[in-house]
Amino acid sequence: MALESARLIPALILLFFLPGWTLINALFPRKGDLDREYDVLYRITLGIVMSVVVVILFGFGLNSLSSPLSDVGYVTSANLWGGLTGITLAFFAAGWWRGAYPILGRLHPKLARSPPPERHSMAAELEHDRETLAKLRTLAAEREKLRRRIKDYDRRIELHSGDAKQHYTRQRSDAKDQLREVDAQLKSLEKQRAEELYGA
Repeated sequence: MALESARLIPALILLFFLPGWTLINALFPRKGDLDREYDVLYRITLGIVMSVVVVILFGFGLNSLSSPLSDVGYVTSANLWGGLTGITLAFFAAGWWRGAYPILGRLHPKLARSPPPERHSMAAELEHDRETLAKLRTLAAEREKLRRRIKDYDRRIELHSGDAKQHYTRQRSDAKDQLREVDAQLKSLEKQRAEELYGA
């Protein structure tokens, strides 16, 4: 009795959990893809449902191989075990390839794979917003620094004469060129952000 129970548990796991769970991980490799708060619960629930679907479809496939003219049937425990194990391993390999199992990187560095970045997720948008704002802040600070430098050069040009005046005039000209470049970058970045937000 105990031996039958020990055999029943892996069979139930293979029939009602592993194929669907590995399929869901292959389809949605990122943590939080299904839900931010209840992602694990969604994966378990959908894994059970999809396992039933996979087993039914696999059973139909085996049944279609059976010949109606002979008594040979392909729906046997060995075929079910072998087929479902192969399907599960294939789904697992696809999920690993897409980065669904980052914990495997602890076993060996070559097994580590990260999921592809999602372009349309809220986290990706927030990260993009942070990068854009950081660029805007940097350019705004650079513009303000150049404006102060130009004012300083104006003051120095008024105070000096000769070579010193020519030197500060050249410095002011270079600073103005840099300021024009910074202004152009700012306008380009603002236009790009407006197109992303408003499509115009």
